Amino acid sequence: MSGMQVEAHSEPGPTVMIIDDAELSRQTLARLLQREGYTTMCAESGNQALHLLREKSEPDLILLDVKMPGLDGLDLLEMLHDNPQWRALPVVMLTAVADTHTVHRSLQLGAKAYLIKAAFSVGEMMTLVKEFTGYMPQ
Repeated sequence: MSGMQVEAHSEPGPTVMIIDDAELSRQTLARLLQREGYTTMCAESGNQALHLLREKSEPDLILLDVKMPGLDGLDLLEMLHDNPQWRALPVVMLTAVADTHTVHRSLQLGAKAYLIKAAFSVGEMMTLVKEFTGYMPQ
């Protein structure tokens, strides 16, 4: 399973799972989060994310893309929402998909926020990450 990575930062911090089929997006987000003291887990598909959720410790927050091959972000979000073990995991959608139906469906399935890749700022994303993990880096 190429693309599945668990990367730890030397400082203890909450774990953020990044689920995105675009390798550059995963790497960039992981680096940003690790610099702030977060631990990251990366998956390139919904199926890989499920494997990590079953095999590794649960993250404190999930950053989730919508458009991915196989099990896409909305399907994964629905599976998380339907599973009592994962239902409380905060999920922030971070995607290029901006149509109203997808935004509404994501929020209906329990996503805490919806960021559009072309329009969000790193500061906005980090504010949400801090809010939903309750972590304030030193």
